[in-house]
Amino acid sequence: MHSHSAAHVLVGLHGDMRVITENETILCRGALLPSGTAHTVDSFGNPLLVFLFDVTSTVSEQIQRMAALERGTAERIALSYRTLAAENPADGYETFFMEVMALLKMKGYGSRITDERIIHAMRFAKEHLQDEVTAGEAAEAACLSESRFSHLFREQAGIAFSSWLVYRKLFDTYIKIAEGASITDASLAAGFSTPSHFATTNKRMFGITASDLTGGYRLHRIADI
Repeated sequence: MHSHSAAHVLVGLHGDMRVITENETILCRGALLPSGTAHTVDSFGNPLLVFLFDVTSTVSEQIQRMAALERGTAERIALSYRTLAAENPADGYETFFMEVMALLKMKGYGSRITDERIIHAMRFAKEHLQDEVTAGEAAEAACLSESRFSHLFREQAGIAFSSWLVYRKLFDTYIKIAEGASITDASLAAGFSTPSHFATTNKRMFGITASDLTGGYRLHRIADI
């Protein structure tokens, strides 16, 4: 069991899965799981396709309760992914992602952040991840007091600035691993103090071990939304 501020879309690539939360268990081919839900998944040894949408995304806003996907929808997603993985076209994953969003009837996908001051502060933080950006520095970049910035950031993003920074570092590490970097090089470049710091944070936040990332997982960057 683990929980974090990311919503999930889960699809079994070759068969059913069992999704277990503190209050409910469902057997299904695919499922939606809201952010903040403590959960674990039994895939019966079969590979899973997992989309993670952090709480700042519009997709996360639209996933408000755990629910099984219609079997036909889940099977179409699984088939499309298996076909894509076999052909592996350079530009195929973003098209596949948009197909998935259409099948799930998601009303757009992107960031829920609309305040230009917060957008500017986030851009500043992304450019200085290795410098251990503080809320005060981000607030200064946004031309806001630290208290006003912290309140507005949580209002816009749904999480504290410090929590968002952790997700951003994890996201950047994943991108670099997907591009072929080692976990050591990727985590240090993304701003983690040590590879073990990344491994501990990643396990706590996503329930994924470092060995999973280099062994049983395939990571694909679709878009930075």
